Amino acid sequence: MQLYEKLNQELRTYALLASSVEILTWDQEVCMPKPGVAHRAAAVGTLMGLLHQRLVERIIPLLREAKHNDSLGEMEKRSVEIFLEEAEPAEKLPPQLVQTFSEATSLAQAAWVEAKNSSNFSLFAPHLEKLIHLSRERAQHLGYQEEPYEALMRLYERSITPSEMERIFAQVQPFLTETLRVCQENPVEGINGPNLALPTHTQRQLVEEVLTQLGYDLQRGRIDLSAHPFCSGFNPDDVRLTIRIYEEDLTMALGSALHEMGHAVYEQGLPREPIGWPITMAASLSIHESQSRFWENHIGNTLPFWEYLYNRVLPRYAPSWLSTYTPLTLARRVNRIKPHLIRIQSDEVSYHLHILLRFELERALINGDLSLSDLPAAWNEKVSAYLGLTVPNDAEGVLQDIHWAMGNFGYFPTYSLGSFYAAQFASAISKSHPGWENLLKEGNGQVPLDWMRKHIHSHGKLYDSQTLCIRATGEPLSARYFISYIQDKVSQLYEGLTVSV
Repeated sequence: MQLYEKLNQELRTYALLASSVEILTWDQEVCMPKPGVAHRAAAVGTLMGLLHQRLVERIIPLLREAKHNDSLGEMEKRSVEIFLEEAEPAEKLPPQLVQTFSEATSLAQAAWVEAKNSSNFSLFAPHLEKLIHLSRERAQHLGYQEEPYEALMRLYERSITPSEMERIFAQVQPFLTETLRVCQENPVEGINGPNLALPTHTQRQLVEEVLTQLGYDLQRGRIDLSAHPFCSGFNPDDVRLTIRIYEEDLTMALGSALHEMGHAVYEQGLPREPIGWPITMAASLSIHESQSRFWENHIGNTLPFWEYLYNRVLPRYAPSWLSTYTPLTLARRVNRIKPHLIRIQSDEVSYHLHILLRFELERALINGDLSLSDLPAAWNEKVSAYLGLTVPNDAEGVLQDIHWAMGNFGYFPTYSLGSFYAAQFASAISKSHPGWENLLKEGNGQVPLDWMRKHIHSHGKLYDSQTLCIRATGEPLSARYFISYIQDKVSQLYEGLTVSV
């Protein structure tokens, strides 16, 4: 068997096994009976251990051999380079640590759900303490130049270091703070009407209609409920998302649906073959988040989109509150810039202050600068300092996100990076297709979907985030596009209000 055929077979098998782990994880979050947690944790941990062993013992040796083989084409050579770059963590992490970490995250996620439901951090604390310890151990094996957190953040975005992320936040934080202040001092009218309430079954039906209209292929996916919305892409023909519904506010389900739709259409737009090769994978977590933030904010939070909902969708569901509003007042309501305790319910400005405080806290936890016992108080202090709010309980404070229960230390910065990429991509779309937003009045999202398919989705993982950004927009990532985007939105929805940089 030729080298390429051997490598292709191994990568395909690895990808299919990894997909099985994803399916088990999806099932655990959506419909697995609660008593099955321990067995599921053991099953997932065993599979992760086998995957790690297969990667180290069978795939990496073939990749090293292929690196010096002249018979491979240009794309295959580039793919081998990418694999070898990302194989480094796999080689450095002991198989036992990989399996132990996987089992610990499965148990921690179940504990997090229980702790959140009872708003009791102490129920989750022992699991989080173990994950912090294991994460520090992972960082030591992976290696770093400046700090342990660097090794973990690199697992999600290789092109940005913690120090660079800190500098990016330092650039945007003054603008975020000033925008919050100005908007709170200049509230707009017409947004304080009745709640946007709809029954659960109605919201599910509406969400399904809107997502399929915009481009999510439901024949290759499904929509379910979960405690924390997420998307699972097993392959382009099976991409599932979950939402969270609050009957008193349609925007909870709609916002989470559009966010996860961004992830989903990315997964559905990736090349199908060859399975297991970088061309079939997402570029990075930051780019993945750029897709979710684009569809959530640059589509779902726009005035044209709410004109579509108001005129073409909502009348058929006949909510009692519809006549109280106009498309403009609804757009103003969903874009109201006002600090909120919950990250996923926050506006586009205070959202990044939420990410900043999580970035600072998890960085301090991993680097040993903050003890676990002090975490809830530290969380509450930062919420007060950045958002001017008081945290009433653990569920609305330190327990509101599942990420740490999943062991995803270093993940949070990708949310802000994703928003910054999304704004830059939106600017590029406007340059090539002026006035594309007006098509949203008819529920037509084909222009941005086609642009993303061509410039982002079709390249898979062949380019890192920055290279992909340069190819798509002509320049590296710049936060100025996000700042300009927020300035324009505030001016449009806050009656010409200006926020200086």
